[in-house]
Amino acid sequence: MTLFWIITAAMIATALAILARTVLREYAHRADNNEEFNVGIAREHLAELVKQKDAGELSDEEFAQARKDLEIALAQDLEGENGPRSTTAGRSGGRWALLVSALLIPLVTVPVYLEIGSPQLIDPQVAGPTTAGHGGDSELPPMSDLAAQLRERMEADPDNAQGWFLLGRTYMRLQQYANAVYAFERVVKLLPDEAAGLLSLADAMAMRDGRQVGARAVELLEKALRIEPESVTALWLLGNAAKDRGDAATALAYWQRAYPLLTEEPAMQADLGQMITQAGGELPLTPAALPPIMSAANTTESPPTTSSGEEQGGAAIVVDVALAPALMEQVAATDTLFVLARAASGPPMPLAVARHQVAELPLRVTLTDAMAMMPAMKLSSFDQVRVTAKISKSGRAGAEPGDLTAPDVLVDSASPPESVRVLIDQVVE
Repeated sequence: MTLFWIITAAMIATALAILARTVLREYAHRADNNEEFNVGIAREHLAELVKQKDAGELSDEEFAQARKDLEIALAQDLEGENGPRSTTAGRSGGRWALLVSALLIPLVTVPVYLEIGSPQLIDPQVAGPTTAGHGGDSELPPMSDLAAQLRERMEADPDNAQGWFLLGRTYMRLQQYANAVYAFERVVKLLPDEAAGLLSLADAMAMRDGRQVGARAVELLEKALRIEPESVTALWLLGNAAKDRGDAATALAYWQRAYPLLTEEPAMQADLGQMITQAGGELPLTPAALPPIMSAANTTESPPTTSSGEEQGGAAIVVDVALAPALMEQVAATDTLFVLARAASGPPMPLAVARHQVAELPLRVTLTDAMAMMPAMKLSSFDQVRVTAKISKSGRAGAEPGDLTAPDVLVDSASPPESVRVLIDQVVE
């Protein structure tokens, strides 16, 4: 910042020096021009008199008198241009003009720049994107602090089901499963017939109890499955619970119902297919009915979380996305969430984009070369990329007023950190 103001002062001083040279010489220069002009006119007039004399139109006496009158007039003009009064006035006026300029230029330009310019960009500690792996995370509040802030807001607004759901997911990410159960219990109390809350509570209870599924968790899963018959999570977890109870046939029935629902998640489908094969895949893929699960204590394992487009090889950047608690009321669960990366220096076209919903926050997603829109425009094609996230009200990728965004994080695509944290905490005006 100090260097910027030194450079600014030097530029203003240079401008004033150029202006001083012009202002102080202006009147003398004008006088010189007027003198040349008057002498030129006198010479033309004298030449005209000579022509008239040579043509016999003027006598010698008339020519002499006219020449004398011309010389007197020229002398008077020159005296008026170079008189002491005119010179003094010119110098005095030039000095005053220079003094006024020296005061007005900094007094006007500096406040105007501070008002409508971008002074924060001249501070190297503020300017530019955060650099992941080089102190960038230290500028973001820890996830535990965000959870504490959100918990405080929710205790003051206990009927906000969306806020409790976000808090529960945050606790799950922090592996604070008892707190997650508390948050999801509030969700289920407010929205008893929402499958997402039921599934989340069951999962949190199982994780809290060392992956042991109690009777309450099973009831929650079965209720969620009745509400949402094609819930992969419910089918997967109920199948795991049946397997751990020793009921392989029931486990296969649940898993085989879930298997065709995973066509858009090939990695998860492959894992489930292996489980079906190991349990004896000769059973029908679509059983007519499912027997109830009455076990009071079973073990469960949640289906793995993957990101669409994730593949082995090429560049891959793991991104953890969170929402600032203060902006929670400005979003809806169904708002579109974009996580993307652009070249640090290059075209503005995204190199990788993942599309999700606000209900999935906090979210971990992996951006890979497989998400490139063009073969030549992928993460591994650039040494550094800017990673960010935005919440779109319209569902369109372009920024619009009311959208929420996160500051860019600068990442080395060839050697990214274990994960990049971005916090959505700004509103597009």
